[in-house]
Amino acid sequence: MGDNPVTFLLQYLPEVLAQEANYLRGVEEQVNSLQRELSLINIFLENSEGKRNEHAIVKEVVRQIRDVAHEAHDVIDTFILSVAKHKRRSTVGKIFYSVTHANMLRNVAMKIEAINREINQIFNNRERYNIERAEGREHEAAEALHRRRREVEEDYVVGLTDNWMKLEEKLIGGDPKLDVISIIGMGGLGKTTLSRKIYNSSPVRKVFDCHVWVYVSQDFQTRELLVKILKEMQIPEELRRRLKYLREDKLKKNLFEYLQGKKYFVVMDDIWSAEVLNEVRSVFPDNCNGSRILITSRNKKVTLDIHGSSDPYLLPFLKEDESWKLFLNKVFHGGHCPPELEALGRQMVKSCGGLPLSIVVLGGLLANKEKTHRIWFKLFGNVKWHLKECKDILALSYTHLPRHLKPCFLYLGVDSKDFEIPVKQLTNLWIAEGFIPHTHSMDPKDVAEDYFEQLIDRSLVQVASLKTDGGVKTCRIHDLLRDFCMTESLEEKFLEVLDVKHLSANKSRRLSIQGSIDPYISSNPSHPTFVRSLLFHGDDTYGGFDPNHWEWVHENFKLVRVLSFKHVNLYSIPTMIAKLIHLRYLGIESDALKVIPASICNLVNLETLDMRGTSLNHLPKGIWKLRHLRNLYMSGPVSLPDNLNPDVKAMWNLQVLSTISLDLQNMPLIAPTIRKLGIWFASNESNCGAIDVLASLSGLASLQTLKIINCSEGHRFPSSFPSTITKITLREVYLGMGGGMTVLGQLPSLHVLKLRSCFLSDPEVNTGCPPGLEVVPNSFPVLEVLNLEELEIEKWEQGIGAMPRLMCLVIKECNELKMLPPELSSLNALREVEVSRSNPDLIMLLHPLQRNLGFNLLIK
Repeated sequence: MGDNPVTFLLQYLPEVLAQEANYLRGVEEQVNSLQRELSLINIFLENSEGKRNEHAIVKEVVRQIRDVAHEAHDVIDTFILSVAKHKRRSTVGKIFYSVTHANMLRNVAMKIEAINREINQIFNNRERYNIERAEGREHEAAEALHRRRREVEEDYVVGLTDNWMKLEEKLIGGDPKLDVISIIGMGGLGKTTLSRKIYNSSPVRKVFDCHVWVYVSQDFQTRELLVKILKEMQIPEELRRRLKYLREDKLKKNLFEYLQGKKYFVVMDDIWSAEVLNEVRSVFPDNCNGSRILITSRNKKVTLDIHGSSDPYLLPFLKEDESWKLFLNKVFHGGHCPPELEALGRQMVKSCGGLPLSIVVLGGLLANKEKTHRIWFKLFGNVKWHLKECKDILALSYTHLPRHLKPCFLYLGVDSKDFEIPVKQLTNLWIAEGFIPHTHSMDPKDVAEDYFEQLIDRSLVQVASLKTDGGVKTCRIHDLLRDFCMTESLEEKFLEVLDVKHLSANKSRRLSIQGSIDPYISSNPSHPTFVRSLLFHGDDTYGGFDPNHWEWVHENFKLVRVLSFKHVNLYSIPTMIAKLIHLRYLGIESDALKVIPASICNLVNLETLDMRGTSLNHLPKGIWKLRHLRNLYMSGPVSLPDNLNPDVKAMWNLQVLSTISLDLQNMPLIAPTIRKLGIWFASNESNCGAIDVLASLSGLASLQTLKIINCSEGHRFPSSFPSTITKITLREVYLGMGGGMTVLGQLPSLHVLKLRSCFLSDPEVNTGCPPGLEVVPNSFPVLEVLNLEELEIEKWEQGIGAMPRLMCLVIKECNELKMLPPELSSLNALREVEVSRSNPDLIMLLHPLQRNLGFNLLIK
């Protein structure tokens, strides 16, 4: 079930009961009963996980559960919407409303009781149709898929030669102790193909006394796996006949004794859990003779959880020339493609996205067809349909996902093809959608980041770009996986992507509208829906979002939790937005927007307000009422209003505040929970005021990331910053003659420092000394990344023992810098140096340093 509506409701109902207790009097018992019924049905959902595609009845029951859970959610949220309207009524209006409210409570009670009866009926049908016994087809289906995958394995290991050689060397040589080597990658990348080639290669066959290859199913059983391994060995015939009668402990004993003293090589293909190897690890003796175990997996975490394993080999996607070579091998047996077919062939190969499995399947289709432009062009229009077999194999990764990760993965289909997805924005959307549990022990943002890392480990998400601190900035998914997300989301009514080719909605809970909104509105007459998310992605043909569009949103999407506008010309926000009281996320990317209405401050449930890309210069006074707000993103410098009620601890859940203009008057309003702060001082800011604001930051005990812009006229620098800071970005900031760098160098947790257009000497004072960067001895103890950009410095002096952990150095447009400190030669941790648009003399100095330290030098 894509969006886990039952799990969501089990988390949501206690919150509703607590917040709306006064208005729910009269239906508490019905809501509690609903919660109890959902708890029972949730057990069934957990037991049936991964078994639904193999049995139609199971699938239908799960579908019914989903629809009923959605209905319950709609009833409760509609009631809360009515309560919110009541709170805004006048005193007289509230008196007249009391009768209506009583009737509405009775109506809610009746609906919830009907839902409870429906849940009971579904649960009874589960027993009636003996569904538990009907669920046991998963293993057979997985085996069938594995056989199909072997049928499309390619004889040519294109693009994998380097990995092949390295792995062979690791297997044959290296430490004589038993080693576990792993090949990790997305389904279809060639893990099985590569390991099969290695397994059958002459050097490997000659070195090892015993060779074993076993395929491990998703629902492996220890005893079954032991039998598989023993059957692959040259065991006595008598023992082979008795295998099916032996207990697990006897099997382990026989296997251990057989391998004792031998130099063995065991391949365990397609492992989904570290538990597989850990369960049977004791049967593999360490004979200290170079024995090896090779595993393949889609999940990097499997390797991390296996004791004593080497670093995994991560398989990359094929490059364009490698993809074309593999295609030629399959279609023309290594020959040439006719010139009249090459352009079309390359387009089809490109659609495979460097995935060997899809190229092999495509090549297999074309190999047996007539080699004419007409035939190829006909196939070109339906390439993705013909690659369905690949999607079935890739779907195993989704099927094996834990329940909490499935909605997070499906959500990756929300953006346009080839679009790089900002990770911070993605995780904030997950939180707003309710995919991330709110617990007292962990912050939701930390949980969301952990979920994202799990998707990377499972080879379902690709890293597109990295932040300077090494974290993932943007990501993407393979086209075939995105197609799978869209197909599965549509079937589950989880998410629907609409464009000019597909305008009709399918009652999905989330809509992603690509391009102009007008064709969609025209083809879908206005009618209230229970859609929870509206995500608009504009393009060059997009005409803008006008008041009529806002009216359409208000009339038809009253329960929406997420509103996102990307690349959309949005000129204003109407006051009616205040009526969308369930809204958790509002993101607008439009430089045409200059003002937001005060009514936005009535969105009491708002958690993320992302206005980056707008032209706002101030926020409404009521912004302090948003007590659930966690993330406030601005393009800056946006001024904060004064808090008219100093007793109210406003926005004390706030963790991100960037980029805004601060002064001493509103500085005390900054929440102590703040993790990320961006300050852009206005050009007319007094020198003293700016420095005092920076000095007051020392009280923010949770601050981790700090950005300061336009503080260039002061003559002193704050003596300290919070010791928790891990990243600082300074732009157009006056650091003084060494004083600022000395303060920064004392920060015990600073890992990333970025300086852009900063002043290291007073531009108004001519001292006669060339400006320079001065780093005192033993400073910056844990700094890993130093980024110097557009600095007018001629020299760089560095004390002994400074920056001992520096790994990445970036120098951009520092045209006057011609000398490097000799102390850089002692930075043994340095791994990468990037230089762009800088003095040629500087580049000449870096070459011998590179030979000395062995870092990667990038010159742009």
